[in-house]
Amino acid sequence: MKRILPLLALSVFLLASCSYEPGVSEAFNKYRFKDGVVTVSVPGWLIHLAANFGELEEGEREMLESIDKVKVIAVEDDHLNQKINLHEEFYERINKNEKFEELVVIREGDQNVTIFGRMDEEVIKELLILVGGEDNALIYLKGEISPDLLNDKINLTDPDRFLSFKN
Repeated sequence: MKRILPLLALSVFLLASCSYEPGVSEAFNKYRFKDGVVTVSVPGWLIHLAANFGELEEGEREMLESIDKVKVIAVEDDHLNQKINLHEEFYERINKNEKFEELVVIREGDQNVTIFGRMDEEVIKELLILVGGEDNALIYLKGEISPDLLNDKINLTDPDRFLSFKN
C-alpha cells in the first residue's frame, strides 16, 4: 500500500498537469509525426530559463516570463500544404469552444488567418493563431500576457510586419 499511494499521487498529478486545448491538441495528435510537418512544444520552465539568458530588452524578458507554454505546428512541405488546410480543418472546433474569442480575422485570396484569445480583465490567458491556405500553421501560447507588452512589440499598421516582433 505504501508503494501504491505515491504512484497513484504521481499519476493524478501528471494527468492534472496535462492540458487539453480543443483544436490544438487534436491538430498535434493528427500531424505531429507526419513528414513535412514541424511541431514544437516548449514548456514554461524552459521559456522562463531562456528569459534569463542573452541580451534581451526588459519588455522582451517580461514577455518571455509571462508565457507558460508554446506549441507550434508548421507545414513545411509544399506538396502537403496543397493537400491540407489547417484553418478549414480546425476553425469550427476552436470557434465552437466558448472560452476562445475571435480577436482578428484576415482573409486574402486562399489564405485565412484567425487569431483567437481567452482573456480575463487584465491579461491574455491563451492566444491561438490559426493559418490555413497556401501556408498552414497553428501557434498556441498560454500564460498571463499583458496586452501592453503585445502592443509594444507588435506593429499592426505595417502589413509587412504584421504579428512580427520589432527589430
